[in-house]
Amino acid sequence: MRTIHSLAQLTLNETLQIGDLAIDATIGHGDATRLLASRVGDTGQVLAFSADKTEIDDVATSLFLSGLHERVELIRQDFTTIPRYLDPLQPISAVLFKIDATTDHASLLSTLKPLLMALKTHGVIIISATNPSQLMKIQAYTTQLPAHTYAIQQLQDLQNDATVFLLQRQ
Repeated sequence: MRTIHSLAQLTLNETLQIGDLAIDATIGHGDATRLLASRVGDTGQVLAFSADKTEIDDVATSLFLSGLHERVELIRQDFTTIPRYLDPLQPISAVLFKIDATTDHASLLSTLKPLLMALKTHGVIIISATNPSQLMKIQAYTTQLPAHTYAIQQLQDLQNDATVFLLQRQ
């Protein structure tokens, strides 16, 4: 059986094309950053955010060793600064968030709103959480979005409560 993260990766594989712009909003260990960089190709770009210098340094090393460093701009800021880095002429293909109990949901929602507007047609925002309760405010917000503009799905692993929330622009 596929894990919910594998299903989210399939969505990315269908969405991302060479030359696209993707954002890793919470880089962690950089696994998603490397995945995004491998999908956007030499002409694409990944913006990767973390306020943690150690994460940035570790991911920079990993990207260099994997030959993907030229495709990624590592930004030592938290995800709330993403809107400052958006180019209104370059639509976003994919945005990834990994959230947990420490995530400030008000900040997440205020960051999410401009990202939804900047998504290209069929672009996707994927929010991964360790517990479905962490997504309640996001779910409440997304019920207000026009159904003809955004498709919304939630996938949950019933064995460990890991949850992935997908928002796709139609």
